[in-house]
Amino acid sequence: MVLNPTVADMQSNMQRFSHRVSAADNPKAPTRRLSLCNDLVFKALFAAHLSLLTDLINAVLHPAPPITVKRVLNPHILPAELEGKNIVLDILAEDTEGQRLGIEMQLQRFLHWPQRNIYGVARSLAGQLQAGQDYRQLQPTIGISLLAHDLFNEYPDQACWRFTLRDRLRPQVQLGPALQVHIIELRKAEKLRELAAPLRDWIACLLHNLNEAAMNSITHPPVKEALKHLETMYSDEELRLIAERREQALVDAEDIVDYARHAGREEGREEGLQKGIQQQRQTLSLMLERKFGPLPRSCQAKIGQADSEQLQAWSLNFVDAQRIEDVFAG
Repeated sequence: MVLNPTVADMQSNMQRFSHRVSAADNPKAPTRRLSLCNDLVFKALFAAHLSLLTDLINAVLHPAPPITVKRVLNPHILPAELEGKNIVLDILAEDTEGQRLGIEMQLQRFLHWPQRNIYGVARSLAGQLQAGQDYRQLQPTIGISLLAHDLFNEYPDQACWRFTLRDRLRPQVQLGPALQVHIIELRKAEKLRELAAPLRDWIACLLHNLNEAAMNSITHPPVKEALKHLETMYSDEELRLIAERREQALVDAEDIVDYARHAGREEGREEGLQKGIQQQRQTLSLMLERKFGPLPRSCQAKIGQADSEQLQAWSLNFVDAQRIEDVFAG
């Protein structure tokens, strides 16, 4: 059976939770909202409320001319998205001018994230045209990534990045607006405090929507509206349980990676890394055997050849897999 829920149905069908809220950061948090710093909650909220999505995008793109989101092109959550390697759920929208906008809440660090990000934006650009269509029909594609971690540590004084195709010697010369990438390092941006009020309030909401004291200082009306919707979403008991389940899955996966890193420090980088990866393989094999029985040779071969990142992805897939094939999907 293939699940293909719409955004309206997502709250009862969500499969994964993608962020932990620190108790130290939020010691007296109310229990009335789900964390917006969770890619599934993020998609559920903004894909269902286009006015809020429009406002968030305009806050990020400011001072560019404002846009109006017309529709979300991927309102469904597909099994491949839920169990894929990178566990990234983005929102692909289209504005009234035909521009494509890809928005993602990115929680995890990936070694090759910049390449994956550029590939995703470029694929959205290329996907506009069907066979026989003229290039004049191509509309700009704008990628927006909201990062819960710092990407450019060597530049502590900048958190908002806007990339286009420009000449190296004359950056004022741009090769058209067709491909644009906007990146906000949320925690760094919060510290810099040099942002327009709407974006500042959205960042506070994304990072601290469970902190009642922090949310009491919000003044931007769309953000206050978003908080009310999050309270309604919290009433879904199944969603809360799945969120806890997803949180534990992330903790378990991170522990496996931490083991490999620790082994590398204690016993030498290469030797320790290989030992850690071997431990990952053994742990995943034991988990699979316990749930599905003896492993087929094909699965044993895949595990034996996988690197640490792939083993981590399969460990996350394991949480909701109904068949052993689901673990290795994506």
